[in-house]
Amino acid sequence: MDKATELAIVRRTYAKHVLAEAQVEDLRIEAAFATVPREDFLGSGPWLMPRWLIGPVHTPTPDPIYLYSDKVVQIVPERHLNNGLPSAHAKWIAAARPAEGEHVVHIGTGTGYYTAILAHLVGPAGSVTGIEIDQGLAARAQANLCSRPNVRVIHGDG
Repeated sequence: MDKATELAIVRRTYAKHVLAEAQVEDLRIEAAFATVPREDFLGSGPWLMPRWLIGPVHTPTPDPIYLYSDKVVQIVPERHLNNGLPSAHAKWIAAARPAEGEHVVHIGTGTGYYTAILAHLVGPAGSVTGIEIDQGLAARAQANLCSRPNVRVIHGDG
């Protein structure tokens, strides 16, 4: 099996697990989590993942397969900033119910992963404005989201 096929299967499984953990039944949100590549927003691996009893642990290799679990990943380790728990974001996104064609404002864009999921949900006729107060994270989000024409990132206080 080639790597792209393997990742597609792993992403689909990840999406199902994340939505099950969030107790969300929404095929559109599941498809968004299965489609948006998490590794595109977390920098190069190996990645640092906090563990409650043993502290932060690096993934064994830079293989993105290790990113597809309902776990946070450090994005600025020295400040203990992470990308957020996928199931929590799935629950919040489901509660907001973004529809195709709508404009969504995402405050606290971070590196842009959940902003990309929102962009997927509103589709090409919709738009997302991501606001990030941290200048470094805003720059990373802007770079990570530059291929999505329906997303605009603003550095500022939401």
